[in-house]
Amino acid sequence: MSGIIGFNFEDMTLARRMCDIMAHRGPDGEGYYTNANITLGHRHLSIIDLDTGGQPIYNEDGSIVVVYNGMIYNFRELREQLEARGHRFVTGTDTEVIVHAYEEYSINCVRFFNGMFAFALYDANDDLLFLARDRCGVKPLNYTLLDDGTFLFASEIKSILQYKRVPIAMDPNSLHCIINLRYIPGEKTMFRGIKRLLPGHILTLQKQKLHIQQYWEPTLDPGTKSEEYYIQTLRSYLEASVSRHLASDVPVGIMLSGGID
Repeated sequence: MSGIIGFNFEDMTLARRMCDIMAHRGPDGEGYYTNANITLGHRHLSIIDLDTGGQPIYNEDGSIVVVYNGMIYNFRELREQLEARGHRFVTGTDTEVIVHAYEEYSINCVRFFNGMFAFALYDANDDLLFLARDRCGVKPLNYTLLDDGTFLFASEIKSILQYKRVPIAMDPNSLHCIINLRYIPGEKTMFRGIKRLLPGHILTLQKQKLHIQQYWEPTLDPGTKSEEYYIQTLRSYLEASVSRHLASDVPVGIMLSGGID
């Protein structure tokens, strides 16, 4: 678990404050990127490539930068494909795959990722901010766009609230949902004006224009094969998934549920 923050102006004091309040998400370090148009921050939890895996991470010429929370499970396969296309890697981390995949496939790079992730990528060549959230929404990503065009995002809402111009106001409709449904559906949060990027969605911000689109949704295809086929297929998927989750340069712990689930 790491944490990311960012906004569309330059303010290192605010960036540090936003990162410090969620230091529990990344106790192993922090990193920042800033220019006149963008500020990005990251709290780091070391899992892969402990020596060179710190963030932000850049492409070859430094024009593309990313901060990221999560894990791209198929990063080794993607790295081989990208290296074959001429991309040069300087770390062993899965994070670097994101910047090179973006160079190769633009915002469609998310379609190639098998993982749980929330990331923010800034393309200085086009002054483009690109946010993405994994297909099932395992990793959180919240954002707000104020009336004056100020845009802020973070893994946790309390980081966004560090910017004093963000109004602190409860959304009564969200409270209604919590009381009656025990959860808040859709993009709303408990705070009026603060939204969450939905699972399987990407967000781009360029020239003060915000655009959100869905890149994935689940499909249901019951099929007509035998029960044994589906049992074996499910088993193979589960075994492959567990194997991918065990990729780590630090000790791995496994918790087995004892509940009715």
